[in-house]
Amino acid sequence: MGTVYRATLDAMAMRGPRRVGVTHIARLADSNRQFFYRNWASPQVLLREATLQELKRVLHVALEVQGPLPPPEYLGVHFVVRAARMLREHPVVAAMARTEPTMTYAAVLRTDTEWHGIAWQWLTEHVTPHLRGSAERDTVTLAVLTTALPYALIPPEEPPSEAERAAVDSRLSQTLHACLGLPPTCPD
Repeated sequence: MGTVYRATLDAMAMRGPRRVGVTHIARLADSNRQFFYRNWASPQVLLREATLQELKRVLHVALEVQGPLPPPEYLGVHFVVRAARMLREHPVVAAMARTEPTMTYAAVLRTDTEWHGIAWQWLTEHVTPHLRGSAERDTVTLAVLTTALPYALIPPEEPPSEAERAAVDSRLSQTLHACLGLPPTCPD
């Protein structure tokens, strides 16, 4: 299924999420349309599965720390900033923002989707698990998710310079420090 999901994501990056057809995906996957109709109830099911799998992959990769580890209390900030940058620079997110801005807007505001569920679970496992009370953890997790989503889902119009990338990451990092009750200047 990896080849099919990759072809689906490539097609979405080229045409946007609403203009992806099974014929185009089949061509990219070097397959035929019958294979798709046999294995997925509809093209929307395939798009959903491919994007959910890709979100899980990106979030997993965001946990891989390159270079020296920040202190444990700041590690969650590092994870979220890295995940937001990876999503912001992902070609599917760029195509979605370019071709379907209302879908991007809905993705930021609707908290009842499977994508939000995956992000919520990732945050509670890797960013806010140290918070003791479930009400406090839920409040802080929601604050982190609400803060990070615009940074993750609104890509730049043109490829950013390294200085621009660092500036966006720094703004997100400072905001996350406030959400998590950390000092604004910390070694992350």
